[in-house]
Amino acid sequence: MSSEKLSIQVQNLSKCYQIYDRPQDRLKQSILPRLKQIFSKSSKNYYREFWALKGISFDLKKGETVGIIGRNGSGKSTLLQIIAGTLAPTTGTVRLNGRVAALLELGSGFNPEFTGRENVYLNGSILGLKKSEIDKRFDEIAAFADIGEFIEQPVKTYSSGMVVRLAFAVSVNVKPEILILDEALSVGDAAFQFKCLQRLEQLKRSGTSLLFVSHSMEMVKTFCERAVYLKQGIQHATGPPDEIAEFYLIDIRDERNRNFSSQLSIRKKTDFFDDGVSSYGTDQGRIISAAFDGNRNSSVVFCGDQQSGFIEIEYDETLHKPCLVMSIQDVKGLNIGGALIFMAPQKGVGKKRIYLRFQFKVKFFFGTYFITFRLEDRRTKEINFLIEKQTGVLTFEVMRSSKEFSVGTVDLGVKLLECV
Repeated sequence: MSSEKLSIQVQNLSKCYQIYDRPQDRLKQSILPRLKQIFSKSSKNYYREFWALKGISFDLKKGETVGIIGRNGSGKSTLLQIIAGTLAPTTGTVRLNGRVAALLELGSGFNPEFTGRENVYLNGSILGLKKSEIDKRFDEIAAFADIGEFIEQPVKTYSSGMVVRLAFAVSVNVKPEILILDEALSVGDAAFQFKCLQRLEQLKRSGTSLLFVSHSMEMVKTFCERAVYLKQGIQHATGPPDEIAEFYLIDIRDERNRNFSSQLSIRKKTDFFDDGVSSYGTDQGRIISAAFDGNRNSSVVFCGDQQSGFIEIEYDETLHKPCLVMSIQDVKGLNIGGALIFMAPQKGVGKKRIYLRFQFKVKFFFGTYFITFRLEDRRTKEINFLIEKQTGVLTFEVMRSSKEFSVGTVDLGVKLLECV
């Protein structure tokens, strides 16, 4: 792809830190290797290497949104800092094409002694804006931040919520071509977070390229065209956000289950990305089949229709509190609704096979929806073992209806009445 169509190019990026066990080791490292080199003697290192990132490569196209996901310590923030230019890589290159606005951590780039107004002008000038340009945008920035008279007070007097309000307002109102965010929406009240999401949607429509870190899989699925999964500093997977988020959550569940009980032998399917259906489990139970009535795996319905079908499962006596969970998801993998049922434990020897029926009224508007089933062992509120999972095993298409009088995804029965 032509570099002119790319906002960010990351090639073989790595970051290594030198870890010293004692303060005197840092002093030895700065002096002794040089002295031994002068006297042609071999030297040793007095530090341990820690690779926060290793061999990261991906592109961000113009107007595209990419999410970076992974557990704490996986290298997400380090990656964003290198891309934003606040941290130098050990190896590899980063190429940027366009004006970059970055919100990497709470209050980054703000001088605590300056007022909010002064920091707006300071950050604007760092981003390459002239004073006249900032003058034109200041009222819009102040209105978005909505911190009132505090805009004239030193930032050191702000609460954490006020700091992130002002920082986000500056980042999204300087008309960036590339916007880099590191968990920027984790602080602030619900109303401000909703306003931020609306502004991000506007930026996407205007062609701004977005790169952000988030622990919210729902946000990644909603906003991103692609996702990058980092694991212990390595690029573990890259692809569609719903598949990568699912892969990440399965990884987390696998690790948690292994920690809870060594008796569970988790095995993943090797064809996770091949057949579009993710599944893994143990010999303790399995989902044998699932279908709509008529033994169909897909159907076409209208809003208001009744949908029904069956699930066949089996499980053995090792499950203390067997539970089947049914989730209805949209094309981005967001859970729209669902239900669960607890089944009687199997007290005999061998496995127990049962059939369950499901039914629901389709209250969704036009689009494609999927049904996912999970067989679990819910031993306590804290301990929940995933035995088997079938993702998107059933599909139904909701067609447009001439009787639609609602907007959104789900018909909530909202009425607009004319007052006489």
